[in-house]
Amino acid sequence: MLGPSGAWWLKQRVVGKVPLFGDRRIIGATVRGSGVRLTVRSADGSVRQIESDHVIAGTGYRMRLDALGFLSPDVRIGLARTGGCPRLDDGLASSVPGLHFTGLPAAATFGPVMRCVCGTGTAAPRLAASVASYLR
Repeated sequence: MLGPSGAWWLKQRVVGKVPLFGDRRIIGATVRGSGVRLTVRSADGSVRQIESDHVIAGTGYRMRLDALGFLSPDVRIGLARTGGCPRLDDGLASSVPGLHFTGLPAAATFGPVMRCVCGTGTAAPRLAASVASYLR
């Protein structure tokens, strides 16, 4: 998977101007005046408090098909999987006829670029051809 990253033009606006704390787990938060006091645990187990006016927490996530409530339980059960993602063919089609996936669910089959806008250049022609052949 790709690590944390932002647009190239953000670096000069952030580095040295905004404190960054990676590899921390927030274990507590309290209001402190007009700001917040976070209690965080580092990977080495040490605990510290951080006070700030604003906090942006990139907490991470895992792709889980079972969390996609718009898919019926029967559809979710019928999906062949690679880890928590649907197993896809070259046209982004799943094991359920007519059901295709792009974006994050396609990353396990096609790689992390599918999580990004730049992945649409790969996904769009494959998806269009697959859907067209399915409709024939």
